[in-house]
Amino acid sequence: MHELNLKTIKGSLIIIVTAVIFVMVGGITILRGNYYLRSKFVVLEWDFIKTEVAYANQNYGGVVSWMFRKDVPNQESGKAKSIPILLYHGVIEDPNWKPDNVNISLSDFRSQMFALKKAGYQTVTLSQFLSFVRGNTELPEKSIMITFDDARKDSFYPVDPVLRTLDYNAVMFVITGRSIGSGNEKNTYFHLSEQELSKMLDSGRWEVGSHTQNGHDTEKIDASGTMGHFLSDRIWLESEGRIETVAEYRKRISDDLLGSKIDLEKNLGIDVLGFAYPFGDYGQNTQNFSDSKKTLNEETSVIFPISFRQTGNYEFPQDYPGKNLYLAKRINMDSSMTQERLLAVLDGGREKSIPYEDSFGSDNGWLVGWGSSELKKGLFLTGASDSEDSSLSFLNGTYSWTDYTVSANVQILKGNSFALVARYIDGNSYVSCDFSPQGVALSGRVNGNETEISESLSISGVEVGKDIPVGISVAGNQASCYIGDKIVTSGIISEKLSHGGIGFKTWDNNVNNSSVLVSTVKVN
Repeated sequence: MHELNLKTIKGSLIIIVTAVIFVMVGGITILRGNYYLRSKFVVLEWDFIKTEVAYANQNYGGVVSWMFRKDVPNQESGKAKSIPILLYHGVIEDPNWKPDNVNISLSDFRSQMFALKKAGYQTVTLSQFLSFVRGNTELPEKSIMITFDDARKDSFYPVDPVLRTLDYNAVMFVITGRSIGSGNEKNTYFHLSEQELSKMLDSGRWEVGSHTQNGHDTEKIDASGTMGHFLSDRIWLESEGRIETVAEYRKRISDDLLGSKIDLEKNLGIDVLGFAYPFGDYGQNTQNFSDSKKTLNEETSVIFPISFRQTGNYEFPQDYPGKNLYLAKRINMDSSMTQERLLAVLDGGREKSIPYEDSFGSDNGWLVGWGSSELKKGLFLTGASDSEDSSLSFLNGTYSWTDYTVSANVQILKGNSFALVARYIDGNSYVSCDFSPQGVALSGRVNGNETEISESLSISGVEVGKDIPVGISVAGNQASCYIGDKIVTSGIISEKLSHGGIGFKTWDNNVNNSSVLVSTVKVN
């Protein structure tokens, strides 16, 4: 009986060893033939497990707690009034990496994504976003889109396990001249290859858009060697000793944009819906072609249903239905954006309702267009910075407001002038009541051109250091300025200023010599 047991054990061991050898040989064969099981994708599986553990630790206090709790995000039942889009580049795993204004560490990225999931935010696809801004689709209130530029390896491999854990999706904008085609398969250091992009798409978590074909570079734009952006500047033709004509410029950018779309659709078998401008330059930063912005918009809108840029400091960061049909805004994400700041920006950008009141006990979404601002013991301080002679702050989540009356208590700390702003669209378009010891003026600013609509020069009560009750009302094309409950001047405003939010502006002839302290704001 004892010998029989030994034989049984030996026989079992032989079978086990044979099976292990068979699996190993078969595994090697599979590894050689299956792209998913090559080293990088094996690492992805391990990273996914680590991400699951990190998610459980951050949002549930540990794996055990997570296993026995149902993961139900705090998703609200309302409908989105606007959609924020996040823009990332590299997600860096190197612990010795130094923070910069382009990339973000993997630990910070994870924390941001985990916090978004816990707060109830859900991602949307390109087609959903496009339908939303066209006004054809309603989306949940806490909807968000996540995008990456350049098709870098370090914006896919560290990120995909996070998306998988959270059931999120994202969009990758590809420089096709660096990723598409057999000649780029050896480009294994920085950009994703065509095969990697294809496998990325197979996951169902990723979509792909264009980031030009060969336009993510600078080019010589004059005889002296000045460098400019490929898309926004007319380039210097060295062999002919001249700058390209407008017709040549238009054809060059059109060929590049269309070429990138063809590259993606032909090689990856997809429909390309979106294009992202390199460097965030959609023509506003041109050095030698004043019509660049208009021309680029014409060419991109013919080829792509929608294009993307970065949000300017003085703009509302979200995208609204019917407002940004061809040029969507994205919030640039880098190492300076903390998890707490991201949630504050997103929550502050959700649509606010009228009546509205702010006593500045917490940050409800006040953004700085330029200058500086801070909450200080239940007060809002805004003013020029050390290098500026003016400031502008505005309240996020008020872009869609139309008819309302604003009242505020304001104290001038430095300088002697300030403005209460209404119908604020961006830093170039708004209505304002301008208060100074000389009087009160109603002004309108449209696309950067400012016009004084009406004024009253016999007003008292605007003094430095004194608490001043001021107001502005907008209804249709009428606007009025108040001191206390008294209208001091009124006028007709441009029909282009039909909606927009509220804010404060300060200015002075000297640098860093204008600031105000606001104690309360009420909107009815």
